[in-house]
Amino acid sequence: MSPRKFCGRATAAAAVTATLLALTGANSSTASAATPGTREARNCVIVLDRLQPGETSSRVLSRTCTTDTGSAQAQPSSIQSTLLMTWYADANQGGASTQIRGSSGGCDASGYGIAYVGDDWNDRISSYKLFGTCNTIDAYDTSNYGNEIYFCGICSADNIPWSANDRISSMWVKHW
Repeated sequence: MSPRKFCGRATAAAAVTATLLALTGANSSTASAATPGTREARNCVIVLDRLQPGETSSRVLSRTCTTDTGSAQAQPSSIQSTLLMTWYADANQGGASTQIRGSSGGCDASGYGIAYVGDDWNDRISSYKLFGTCNTIDAYDTSNYGNEIYFCGICSADNIPWSANDRISSMWVKHW
């Protein structure tokens, strides 16, 4: 299943976007106030649900963030999950990071769809690392999988190429 087939179905993607925005606000107590116009170095864990039949975006089950790099590994104990990938703000897997985890195990051919990476990461991802069975990324310039700008098949870790660096708004991660 490819996200390209679902570009016209925005309902599920809009629901995921709304959930991400709500979760961002719900977790504001875990971060200190940032200076206006700057992005603080937050480290997050996002747990996604497996795609259900007819869905184009994975439902967000939890999202926790902290400014403490040692706590980036934390996740709610009630949710068992598998590490799928980590996003980094800087090249060579450096800077602030976010772990993307799957509640239903690693990647398969359907994978996990992220219709919007969230306000903290929109136009900010510079490098990544894939884990387990995840080995393919489709990245897009706009939310809801619009304007594919980067594709990596059978990859594990990389810097985002200059043409897509700090431009990613949505992505699909799967096993090819």
